[in-house]
Amino acid sequence: MEAAHETMLLMFPRCLLMLALLLAGGGRGFSLSLLHWNVAGNGASDWSTNSLQVQAIGRQMLYWRPEVVTFNEIPFDESAQMTNFVAAYLPGYFLAMNSGTDGYLRSAIASRYPVARSQKHLDGVSLVPFGYTNSPSTFTRDLFEAEIIVPGWAQRLHVFTTHLKATESGANFTNSVRRRAAEASAISNFFVTVFLPTYGARPYVLTGDLNEDIARPPTSGGQPFSGLPIQRLTSAPTGLRLTTPLNPVTASSNSFSIRGTLNTRLDYILPGGLLFSNVAGSQVFRTDRLSPMPPNLFTNDSETASDHLPVIMSFHNPYDPAPRLLSVATSNQFVNLRWSSSTGRAYRVEVSTNFATWSVSSTNLLATATNQFWSAPRSGPRQFFRVRQMP
Repeated sequence: MEAAHETMLLMFPRCLLMLALLLAGGGRGFSLSLLHWNVAGNGASDWSTNSLQVQAIGRQMLYWRPEVVTFNEIPFDESAQMTNFVAAYLPGYFLAMNSGTDGYLRSAIASRYPVARSQKHLDGVSLVPFGYTNSPSTFTRDLFEAEIIVPGWAQRLHVFTTHLKATESGANFTNSVRRRAAEASAISNFFVTVFLPTYGARPYVLTGDLNEDIARPPTSGGQPFSGLPIQRLTSAPTGLRLTTPLNPVTASSNSFSIRGTLNTRLDYILPGGLLFSNVAGSQVFRTDRLSPMPPNLFTNDSETASDHLPVIMSFHNPYDPAPRLLSVATSNQFVNLRWSSSTGRAYRVEVSTNFATWSVSSTNLLATATNQFWSAPRSGPRQFFRVRQMP
């Protein structure tokens, strides 16, 4: 993805020269996208690429091409099929499968970039230290991590995914709410006591089906009844931040259930502070609201793929700050631009007369300092100039 980070438009009355500087591409302009999805594999007997459900998931993978994907609810007995899924729909990606499971479901992380390490952390751990003593008093599924080597990032990216205890009905309602809260506390404790003391300076993000809507918690006797799992996860000590991606058409944060009444938000992307301050964009994605329909997608793909909707978030490179325009001037029929630069990064200057069609004026301008200067003769009554920072 590309995004213009700074645009400046100047008019010089005497020469009617108009300049525009767009600093884009590479660095902050190059966004790493992360897609999280509970793909509803519970009970699935066919997870091959012949499955209509898997094909609907795959079409959306091909449409988005996210750099990182976190999956919940890969069917345990069919999880070997994920190798074929990646080959078909995410070719060339690295796949990390979680060995932690509740016996029915697993989580997985796919990455365009190399996975240096993957690890389960809380599979089957006791929840007694976190206030839950009923049987079974263990973590339902797991907290799964992939450590990813992202090109151009000074530090490795740590991606975590989890799938908290679902809300049950009847006599098990109270226990399920409390067990989910204890799981959230166990995750928070892991971040505070294990992860942050070792890797706290690195970028990290937690995704998952948290099985509770922070704005609409479950009710008991008509009253909200919650162990506040999301609030526990996003407490100050963990560094995790609450985000609220919205569908661009409906402006809704709801991600469950597209197969029934889509009135609940269960799926979250919670970045740490470094990534939170570099969020480039986010959304909840559903194919039934796309217009016009993109090629190779179908209106009912969201419903066929899962009862959950995928959540997508993109991040600027936190180690490559956005360039800034420092000066624009004309002198002796020359245009002079100066912008902040990153040593060793390449830039390209493009020119236009109508702000629609652009041609390259100079390329491979390698920065050797923190300021980059460029000068060229101007021509015509009006020109626009665009500077792109290259990957």
